[in-house]
Amino acid sequence: MAENAWQPKTATVIGAGSGIGRALALELAGRGLSVAALSRSLANLSSLRTEAIQLRRHLQIFPCDVTESGDFGRAMQAAGDSAVIVHTAGSALPVGPVWECDQDNGIEALSAMVLSPWLTARLCLQRLLSAGSGMLLLASSGAANKSAPARSTYSMSKAAVDQLVRVVGAELRMINADVGIAAFYPGMVDTGMQQQMRQAAESYRGSPFGSQLAPFLQVSEAGSLLSPAVAAGHIAELAMVEPRELNGRIWRLRDGGWSPLSEPGRYE
Repeated sequence: MAENAWQPKTATVIGAGSGIGRALALELAGRGLSVAALSRSLANLSSLRTEAIQLRRHLQIFPCDVTESGDFGRAMQAAGDSAVIVHTAGSALPVGPVWECDQDNGIEALSAMVLSPWLTARLCLQRLLSAGSGMLLLASSGAANKSAPARSTYSMSKAAVDQLVRVVGAELRMINADVGIAAFYPGMVDTGMQQQMRQAAESYRGSPFGSQLAPFLQVSEAGSLLSPAVAAGHIAELAMVEPRELNGRIWRLRDGGWSPLSEPGRYE
């Protein structure tokens, strides 16, 4: 990636209550950014704020439901403008063949991983365009690009995120904006979602779907999972790249560095 003068001073992390989002909020604050942390869980946010205070990092918390436009909009208004917005909210559940999936779990997951990124793009890009520059990063996954039996909800959600990035990235290029949108694949990170996948793998052991979920057990047993703090460090580096360079692309973390999965989608 090329050197650039992009030096953001403010950031918002959506889904900051746990996992990658929590680690990223602390990482960005540790780099001197003023961070707004959003999550549905007040308890998790309060714990995050306590840790930030202990580390002498500037971080404010804003509890809200990021799948509800009114609540999310009020929280974003209270948080103020940010140069970088990162959406990490998500869910591993439901797991299993689609005909066995719990409907409520499925709707909740789709709300967090499809509706919420769209609401985030709509609201935050309005603000970034008004400010004249900025970057929106959305957490995605390689599950978007392959058949992943027993993970229909997660896979389709990440495919939707990737396509949102391609389309909106093209829209931003059409108006020659100094604003970008991109998705990132952080790889397999040791979070609560990974724990949920291991539990699902155990529950489906011996079934046709057990072999599809077994890698979640194997990578944990091999000690190959990335820690949230290490993943957050890499994502923070990505956030420091000039928005036009990132815009419209899907970025994959591999061998300790980021590379574009493909060129930006073109408007035809």
